[in-house]
Amino acid sequence: MTLKKHSDNAVAFTFKRDFETMDHAQTISCAILGYMVGTYEQPTAKTTISKDKANNTFTLVVEYVSDSNLSEPFNRVCDSFEGYSKA
Repeated sequence: MTLKKHSDNAVAFTFKRDFETMDHAQTISCAILGYMVGTYEQPTAKTTISKDKANNTFTLVVEYVSDSNLSEPFNRVCDSFEGYSKA
């Protein structure tokens, strides 16, 4: 398997998603970081989880550098754990 490399034109992106529990947000954070490590030769991603007290949710923010927006694969990762916090 060949890992992807960033071009000289790679730009910064931000992905955000809300979760019901901190555990769910942490699990997705690990899964997204795993996706980045398994996809890129030099993965560049930073995750932050914060609590939104008004909505009683936890917001995962992923800041990453890529040649393209990775919202679609990140949403697929999130969707694959959809029932996680309900189990």
